[in-house]
Amino acid sequence: MSNSERFDNFEELLQKTGEYVTQVRGVSMFPMLRYRKEPVLIHPVTGELRSYDVAVYAKTDRYVVHRVLEVRDCLYVIRGDNCIGKEYVPKGDVRGVVVGFCRFGRYIPVENTLYRMYAHVWVAINPLVRLVHRCRSLASAVKRTFCRLCLQERQH
Repeated sequence: MSNSERFDNFEELLQKTGEYVTQVRGVSMFPMLRYRKEPVLIHPVTGELRSYDVAVYAKTDRYVVHRVLEVRDCLYVIRGDNCIGKEYVPKGDVRGVVVGFCRFGRYIPVENTLYRMYAHVWVAINPLVRLVHRCRSLASAVKRTFCRLCLQERQH
């Protein structure tokens, strides 16, 4: 599923066939889903999603694949595995749910015990992911400042 490209027939095909297979474009669900690497199997939503499910939801001109962190009355609290911020998605915007994906040629259903453990651990360590993102941003800012200072020094 594309995080940056529109799939005009996605909803129609999902409803007609009961499933949709695609690859993600983007890094928001890394390391679970890698950019244009693993096929992802999506089914239509038939009931309420649960925490740790991976939802496919409509966002303006695209569809986004992110993990459900929390279920509330009218919405889901959602975040990509490789993202910092949470999103608050109305339940009506969710079009599908990931039921499995392939990794190294092997199909992994989301009911798989090891996958469920991975999902719980990954959500639990997300504060470390945020820390890594912030450290990278800080390192980039320091590098830019250092380079700018070096250039100014050379010009004088």
